[in-house]
Amino acid sequence: MDKMFDEEVAPDYSGDGSNGEGASSTPARTRAIWSEQLERGWNGVKVADWVGLYLPAKLDADIRFLDLLVDKVPIFARVAQRRRREAVGDLVRDQYLLPWTRKKYPQFFTEERAGQPIVLKDVEHGFPVAQAKSLVLMALEAGDVEQARKRLVYCWLIPTVNCTHLTHRALAARCENFDRPLDRYSRRHEKLQQVAEQHYDGAAMTLRRFDGTVIDPDQYSRSQMLDDLRSIEQLRPIIDGLDGLTFPEPAEEMAYTKRMTDRSRKPADA
Repeated sequence: MDKMFDEEVAPDYSGDGSNGEGASSTPARTRAIWSEQLERGWNGVKVADWVGLYLPAKLDADIRFLDLLVDKVPIFARVAQRRRREAVGDLVRDQYLLPWTRKKYPQFFTEERAGQPIVLKDVEHGFPVAQAKSLVLMALEAGDVEQARKRLVYCWLIPTVNCTHLTHRALAARCENFDRPLDRYSRRHEKLQQVAEQHYDGAAMTLRRFDGTVIDPDQYSRSQMLDDLRSIEQLRPIIDGLDGLTFPEPAEEMAYTKRMTDRSRKPADA
């Protein structure tokens, strides 16, 4: 997806782990940098147009095409089942209009280890993409197109985390509480505890927000995150448009995801 962007603003995931301008920026300066990039957009396309037009239109077009394909050629049912999930996942991952996904700009959330020097090589999703796929498709299958769009935009907006490669590999595969968007970064997860013990002398991971505030993933709520995003002028109307956003229980989503990713299951068994 890097090729979509001009070289000047292309995502940089191969640097030395430094945070560029973000390392010494004040919160006001950080927001100004982000706003400048959001206002600049990509080839004239602003974030409001991307969220308000491209994301829902692309989702609708992909799903309609796959449904039509299966209707006309039923043998494509299993392929379409997988491609629907991939279509949603591609849209969620396509976050490069958000400046904190590029290490040359200030990061929204950054991993810390009790002051230890660490190399922040990765920029990872705050929320598992596999679950985002299911949440959007569950709403579509229920006939609630508006809710599907809101879930897609919400998952697209969840800020990335600048973290070490060790942490990235140890992240939980699932978010266990949809009101806690950074749940997979919680220190309660066993693999993250093992990373702390084996590589950081027991120093648990903490997340620092761009304004210097330490964030506890077990306490940081969806409403808090949306308020943080609302402080950025260009995102304010987008956040306001998420009013009425709902989610199923995690157990429902887990059962749905298991069913949809079971390769031995026939599509008609859904």
